[in-house]
Amino acid sequence: MAYLPAAIGSSGLVIPDYPDILAYLIAQFQLIYGSSTYLAAESPDYQDLSIRGLQASDVNQALQLVYLSFNPQTALGTALDLCGRLIGTAREAATYSTALVTLTGTPGTIITNGTVRDVNGNYWNLGSPATIGSGGTVIIQATAQQTGNITANPGDISLIITPTAGWTQVTNATAASTGLPVESDANYRARLLISQAKPSLSLRAGTAAAIAAVPGVTRSVVYENPFDYTATFGFCDTADSGGSPPETNVVVLLTGYPFDSSQEGKQLVIEEESSSPPNEYLTVASVIDADELTLTTAPGTNTSVGFYIGDGLSLGPPHSITCVVEGGASTAIAEAIYNNRGIGCYTNGGTSAVVIDPSNASISMTIRFDVLVYAPISVTLDIHPLTGYTSAVQAAIVSGVVDYLNSLGIGESVVYSELFGAALTARPNPDQPLFSIRSITFGAIASPPNAEGTTDVPINYNAAASGNADDVVINIV
Repeated sequence: MAYLPAAIGSSGLVIPDYPDILAYLIAQFQLIYGSSTYLAAESPDYQDLSIRGLQASDVNQALQLVYLSFNPQTALGTALDLCGRLIGTAREAATYSTALVTLTGTPGTIITNGTVRDVNGNYWNLGSPATIGSGGTVIIQATAQQTGNITANPGDISLIITPTAGWTQVTNATAASTGLPVESDANYRARLLISQAKPSLSLRAGTAAAIAAVPGVTRSVVYENPFDYTATFGFCDTADSGGSPPETNVVVLLTGYPFDSSQEGKQLVIEEESSSPPNEYLTVASVIDADELTLTTAPGTNTSVGFYIGDGLSLGPPHSITCVVEGGASTAIAEAIYNNRGIGCYTNGGTSAVVIDPSNASISMTIRFDVLVYAPISVTLDIHPLTGYTSAVQAAIVSGVVDYLNSLGIGESVVYSELFGAALTARPNPDQPLFSIRSITFGAIASPPNAEGTTDVPINYNAAASGNADDVVINIV
C-alpha cells in the first residue's frame, strides 16, 4: 500500500505499517540525493532509514493502543480498569486463600504474628494474637501470603515457621478455601459490557444490569409494578360451572403472582388466541384466596389460558419491583438492587438481606428478591432407528433435549414443537437421517405420570425449566 499518515476516519484510527513507512522514507531520500544513491540493505543510509522507520512504526502502534483504550471492548490492562471506573464497575481484586488450623501446645501460650507453611512451600499468616486454650489447642484462621488459588488439603499445613515457646504443632483438619486471582481482562470486559446499562435512563434497566453484573449471577429478571394494586400475569383455568354453593365465573391460578384483595374491581384480561376478538376484558368480583377469584361476568371454560391483571408486563405488589436471580451472593445482589432501584420502591421476594447505605452508615434497609426455582421436566421420545443409528446418536438426542430445556429463560414455557428441533440437533447431516421421531410426550415431573402430554408447559414467573439426562427417556419403536 502507498504511505498514508495516521488519521481517524469513519473506520477508526488508520495507521501505516512499517514496510509502507520505510518505502516512503526511501522514496523521500532518493528525491533529495538522487535515485542512483546506493541503498542496499547493508548500506549505512538504508540502516539509518530502517531505524527511523521502526521508531515511527512503534509510535504509531502506541497511538493505536491509546485509541483502542477508550473502548471497553478493546482496552487492555490498566486502560480497561479506567473504562470500568467511568462505567462504575471495578475489576474484581485478587483474594487470599484461608484455612482453619489447629495450634497445639501449652495452655495459655500466646502466639503473635505467627507464620506456618504447607507441604507445597506456601506460607500462611495466623490471626494475631492466638492464645492456646485450656485444652492445649486453639483453632484459628490462617491466610495465605500469596493471592490466588493456593490450595491446601487436610493435613497439608503442618510446619511452624515462627517458633514460639509453648507452641508445638500445627495442622489443618479441613481443606483450605481457595482464593481467586485478579479478574482477567476477558471476564472483566464481559461484566463491563453488561453493566453499561447501569447509567441508563430507565432505573429498571439499570437495576437489571447491576444484578446481571454481580459475580456468579447466571440468569436474572426484574419485574416492575407501577400500579396501586397487585399485578400478575401467567396461565389460569376458567369455568362457568355452578355448584353448591354456586362458584360461577371462577378463575384458578396456574402460574403467576398470587391474587389478593387489592385486585377486586380491577380488569382481568383473558388471552384466548382461538376466539375473536382474541382477548376478553373482564372485571374481578372477589378474591377467594391466593389461587382463586371470581369475575362479574362469565369467562367461558378454558384450560391453561393466558391472562393478566395490569398491563401484561407488570408483576408483584403495588409500587414494587420483583427481582428473580440465579446464582451470586445474596448480599451482593441486595446491594446491586439497593443502589439502583427507584426511591421509595418496595422490593419484593422471599429472600432478604440488610444493606447499609454507602453514604450514611446509620441508614439500613431490608432488600428482598426471589431466588430462582427450577421446574424439572420429563420427556419421553419414541424413536425409530434408521441406518447409522448408534448409542452415541441416542446420547446426542438426550443431550440436545436437555440443553434446550436448560437454555430457557426465567418464566419461558416449554414449547412442544421445540422439543422436536432439539432432538433433531443430533443429526450431523439432515440429508441422511439417522432416526425418525414417532412421538414426544412431556410434562412436569411433579405431575402424575399420566400428566405427560403434548401441551406446552407454562413456567412460573420465578422459575426456569430444568432438564436432566435421567428424565429423558427414549423408547425404540
